[in-house]
Amino acid sequence: MKGRFLIFLSITILLAACVSSPVESVEMASVLVTAVAEPSPVPTITPSPAITASSTPLPTAAATATATHTYTPTPTATPNPPIIVAAAREWETAVTTVLTQLATAPQPWQYLRSEDPAADLAAGLAHVALSNDPNGALIVQEPLVLAIPFTTHWQYISLADAQAVLENGHQIVRVLPWHEMTPDLKALPVNGIRPNQPEYPLQTKLTLTAVPGMETAVAQLLPLLQSELQPAPIVHLTAVGDIMLDRSLGYNLQQGYLTYPFAKVSHLFQAADITVGNVESAMGTGGEPMPKSYPFRAPPEAAAALALAGFDVVSLANNHGMDYGAETLLEGIDLLKAAGVQPIGAGANRAEARAPYITEVNGLTMAFLGYVNVPVEASSAFDVRTWDATETTPGLAWGEPDVVTENVTAVRPLADLVVVVLHSGYEYIEEPSEPQAAIARAAIDAGADLVIGHHAHILQGIEFYNGGVIVYGLGNFAFEIDGDPSTAILNVWLDENGVRELELIPATIQFGGQPRLVEVWEPFPALERVYYLTRILNGR
Repeated sequence: MKGRFLIFLSITILLAACVSSPVESVEMASVLVTAVAEPSPVPTITPSPAITASSTPLPTAAATATATHTYTPTPTATPNPPIIVAAAREWETAVTTVLTQLATAPQPWQYLRSEDPAADLAAGLAHVALSNDPNGALIVQEPLVLAIPFTTHWQYISLADAQAVLENGHQIVRVLPWHEMTPDLKALPVNGIRPNQPEYPLQTKLTLTAVPGMETAVAQLLPLLQSELQPAPIVHLTAVGDIMLDRSLGYNLQQGYLTYPFAKVSHLFQAADITVGNVESAMGTGGEPMPKSYPFRAPPEAAAALALAGFDVVSLANNHGMDYGAETLLEGIDLLKAAGVQPIGAGANRAEARAPYITEVNGLTMAFLGYVNVPVEASSAFDVRTWDATETTPGLAWGEPDVVTENVTAVRPLADLVVVVLHSGYEYIEEPSEPQAAIARAAIDAGADLVIGHHAHILQGIEFYNGGVIVYGLGNFAFEIDGDPSTAILNVWLDENGVRELELIPATIQFGGQPRLVEVWEPFPALERVYYLTRILNGR
């Protein structure tokens, strides 16, 4: 009985060990059970029920005792071959940026710089290619521009002639995607349609093609490339020169004809993203005329007329801004703001007069500053510099190179684009004055992208200077005045890198001061004169 008890006890202990121990412990447990199972005979004793019950054989323990542990090595994974993307050098940055976003994908990606991505795809050197294959998935498209020097007097090309240029070339035409345009070039309208218009017929397309079996790869890559290569936002700015809404134009406004001054040109202002002008008068009903030549005061209705025409920003920094004193200057500022037109270059004190107007246009932040710097009036000896705003008195922003440099430098980090509006120079003199050129160049050197000028009452040349553009003089625009009626509307297209393209649309001032566009059959020697002056300014 004692031997059976020991067997039971040993089995119980060892069974517990089998449950909680590794395979080697189980093997050792079977040895111990065998050794205890052969005791010497002992006197017979009636077994207790508990002991009898516990002597039941343990097949599970016996089966476990025969198990052996076998090590199975983990197989080494075969690396996935990379998906090779062929693209030209010009797309390298965009492609590598996108492939970085796919770095965690199960299959690696690899960029192949290629002179002919489509050929490399066909030759089996790549799995995916960026090319102009018309059968591929569209990534991006942009206008293909027929660019000529800005000062070339060539304004139009037919679609048939444009296609001939694409096939055969032309000695003065450069074929460029629009994002490569520079302001010293201009795009030829094709059948009268400009590259910025949706119906422009010449487009370059970048597409994505792949070998069979790469549909999933294309589905991954395409939306990322479309996002990365999305065309940069563009701002279409329109600007004109001197606007004087007194005299006949003012009379029409007072009779309720608010659209009359700009009736024949306002559609161009409204088509632009932002339109800029120079209000060459006081505005309102108060004040007394200053002791100077030709004091002008437009009626209060002028503010609404400007807004209806499509003007967004107007400069008051000129030699007529305070013709009726500080009180009327402030009245005009209030009238303009109430109409939704933003004045610049004037204010209740120096800080306000020099403050930039900052606005967002098509996702780009634009800053506008206005200044005046004109000589003492010969006939009256009146010095406009006396209108310079002080820390405590209203006035205009008098421009000097150091002042403009300081202001532009301060606003440059706050804006994608900086535009300076400058009223300067000598009246009826085509060449920029020394102060005029010095201020304009200081603005560009400090970071301005565009300087828009006026004061001479005639059109002046354009300078491409240090990465920026200086339009020295846009002449009169809506102005009842004697003299040459020739004028122009300036169109400027800008992106985050500055000015991309300029256009001058010929116009003329009718009797009474209302401007209209020049018909295609009308001669317009003033435009050729602007081109001539521009060539001189740029040493060409």
